[in-house]
Amino acid sequence: MSIYEKLNIIYKNDKPNDCDNFKIGIIGAGNIVENSHLPTYLKENIKVTNIFDISKEKAKNLKNRYKIDKFSKTIDEFFYDNNFDIVDIAVPSEYNEELVKKTLRNNKNILIQKPLSNNIYSAKRIIKEYKNYNLKINVNHQMRYSPALRAAKYILNKNYLGKILKFNFFTHRRTDWSIWPWLEKIDYPELRYNSIHYLDSLRYLFGEPDSLKANLLFSKNGIKNKPTNLFVDFKFTNQLSGNLSITHDSQLTKEKWTAGYEIFGELGNCNGIISSMIGNGFDFNDKISLNFLDGNRSINFEKTLEGRWFSESFSGPIFSLIDAIQNNYEPDTNIFDAYKTLNLVEKVIESNKIQSWIKL
Repeated sequence: MSIYEKLNIIYKNDKPNDCDNFKIGIIGAGNIVENSHLPTYLKENIKVTNIFDISKEKAKNLKNRYKIDKFSKTIDEFFYDNNFDIVDIAVPSEYNEELVKKTLRNNKNILIQKPLSNNIYSAKRIIKEYKNYNLKINVNHQMRYSPALRAAKYILNKNYLGKILKFNFFTHRRTDWSIWPWLEKIDYPELRYNSIHYLDSLRYLFGEPDSLKANLLFSKNGIKNKPTNLFVDFKFTNQLSGNLSITHDSQLTKEKWTAGYEIFGELGNCNGIISSMIGNGFDFNDKISLNFLDGNRSINFEKTLEGRWFSESFSGPIFSLIDAIQNNYEPDTNIFDAYKTLNLVEKVIESNKIQSWIKL
């Protein structure tokens, strides 16, 4: 078998058996639920039986649009219904602790939007509460389930590039922040709700950094004087280094925006395109290219992947949660792992404040 035949890159999220036996109740009826969660559940034939939001109108509209069995007018009415196995919590993270505790006490498994909480102390209290129950929680760090990231992980696991030396993750685009008005109340909104995805994905691919240096910058295309451009350098104990470069104020047309990664190893390099951050997010698919040495041969491989970060990746966290419930293990992006990502966010903030490298 030739190396080209071996390069069957596996990147799709595996769907567990009997997914259709699980019912979901949703808390939150915002943009992410409307445009990502509910379309994914519909596509994968996962039943949604109830939805609650403080805006009854939003909940009612999504109930009708996606043929959800009912919408609840209060949170108590929602839990009194009891006709679901998993609660999908998709609200601003300041409410996560209260809702996680309430959901656990109603004996329900949880899929919760990232970040795990709005601060490290609340996250610790969530973990402490979770340990009292024989239930499962998965945090919706869904970028690592996207085609481009899953493909990169497969390539690294196969060791095609040899020892990894350096990486570069980047997104340069223009973002319309107005569709998330609640971000204005957050201290570091871009970091806590966008770049956190990249930090989680870097942990997924390369493990835990040893040290970092961060620089968070303001831009004209900002959020009420909050930094929205981010630059972070990383060092790892195995001599690996890398950087993360995220800007949201590009003046180029949508089709000229860039988003992706470069990974360099002793035997070659891998490049990926994160298509959801380019154009309108739907005109392109993720792509990956691979160049490496196989003995004395130079191998060049390129593949257009099926799907994008938004919204193909959203099947990953719910699949992982359902499989974990069925087989009694911690799901991939469990709350202990999500705590490490949240802690990395706090270290980025700390480094930016002192404008210096910090050990982790």
